[in-house]
Amino acid sequence: MVFEEVEVVEHGYDRKKLEEEFDNLPEASPIADIDPFKGDIIATVGAIALDYLDLGRDDVLLDIGTGRGRWAVAASPHCKKVIGIDISKRMIEDARSNAENSGVTNVEFYRGSFEDPSEEVDLKSKEINKVIAIYSLHHLTDAMKSETLTKFVSLIQRPGTIVIGDIMWFDNPNNHRDEWDEVYYDDNETDHPAPIHFIREVFEKAGADEIEMVQVHPLVGLICARFL
Repeated sequence: MVFEEVEVVEHGYDRKKLEEEFDNLPEASPIADIDPFKGDIIATVGAIALDYLDLGRDDVLLDIGTGRGRWAVAASPHCKKVIGIDISKRMIEDARSNAENSGVTNVEFYRGSFEDPSEEVDLKSKEINKVIAIYSLHHLTDAMKSETLTKFVSLIQRPGTIVIGDIMWFDNPNNHRDEWDEVYYDDNETDHPAPIHFIREVFEKAGADEIEMVQVHPLVGLICARFL
């Protein structure tokens, strides 16, 4: 896939700033809603991502950047266990309340980050074979995306699947400036989306046996990497 290159200026990953942003999100924020299927772009890409996971009764799913746990709760009836991690203490508290209010008992939530996913729990011991990340990976610089995705590839058991649904460039974002708000792209210090071909190359180097890409919007889509 080829498109006119856009100059991307990476300000760097600021975990403290990102934590503060999510700790102070308003209750009605679409970025961390508890309704997984409310109809916006996040709900659309998330629903497709769940389908691509092809969850079964023996699967253990890791939800990275779980927010208020909407995808963890939505996935829970279809697999053995879901583990959600997030850097925001408030999001984790809200996720636990969401699960309790939903009557879900096979989900666990812990504080964890891209750089230290096992901050509160040894994820390697959880026998994870499926991973989902909805609208969270774009907060990382490209170098961190590569490091983080490689880390999660080494974490999952085989056969395993990793599905990323997020802001990712299928076209030059400057051609779609009037749609940035629609896809929740702020072009600020905490957003660092990458071209889809970059994410694909990371999975190829990490040894993915099968890779599928789905464009939902010129600036949003998903990539599914399977390890057999």
